[in-house]
Amino acid sequence: MHHFEAALREEVSALKKLKVSVSRRLEKASKGSLRISGKRGKYECYVKKEGDKKNGQYLKKSEIATAKALAQRDYDRELLQTVERRIKIIEKFLKGYHETSLKRLYGKTHPFRRKIIEVAEISDEEYVKRWENLNYAPMPFSEGTPEYYTEKGERVRSKSEKIIADKLFLLGIPYRYEYPLIVGDVEKRPDFTILKMPTREVVYLEHFGRMDDMTYVENNVRKLQMYENNGIYIGVNLFITFETATKPLNTKELDKMLQCIFL
Repeated sequence: MHHFEAALREEVSALKKLKVSVSRRLEKASKGSLRISGKRGKYECYVKKEGDKKNGQYLKKSEIATAKALAQRDYDRELLQTVERRIKIIEKFLKGYHETSLKRLYGKTHPFRRKIIEVAEISDEEYVKRWENLNYAPMPFSEGTPEYYTEKGERVRSKSEKIIADKLFLLGIPYRYEYPLIVGDVEKRPDFTILKMPTREVVYLEHFGRMDDMTYVENNVRKLQMYENNGIYIGVNLFITFETATKPLNTKELDKMLQCIFL
């Protein structure tokens, strides 16, 4: 779902709540009509009830609460009509928008036809499938290094990376492991390149596993600075996890983090 479509659905939900609130307020509203007379910034308020004289009864300053109640009621009546009209307009638009969705058209197309036609816009499911199945050359592993394999069957470099990869997989978050990224004019391999749905935004997750090793830390600080110099910022499109020998990766907090950021 596009951002603006989601925003419109949220607005409809808020408008329906407002409609209920205003309707309840109108049920308890004061009777009569309010007339305001005056000029040059000086105004007098009159309230006219059934059977009152033509101009209505003058309201003293001490009776301003009556004027406020009637003014609020008149506003609420207009507000209720506007809210109801706006809900109808948005819902009608959303219905037509959904019925003319290019993704929906693709979803209704015969599976064989999908393979031989040029598609204007594919469904989120198909987009994820194609994104995950892109072939690329993996980074080589040094001979004799420990072998860790994820639930997807891919080899990673540490137990913590296996934990992160498996969490992403079980949560249904699309990712690529060590996918090449050109930063400036240098190729880097972020630990995880992640596809955020439904916005189709690509972001990165780096795990720093030896934060008690100062040489390792300094190397990765330079790496982070290179990211920043090329528009990749921590907390925006780059996220990090870290651990030391005495403070291992907290899997419970990791799960919360992944769900909060990527779902």
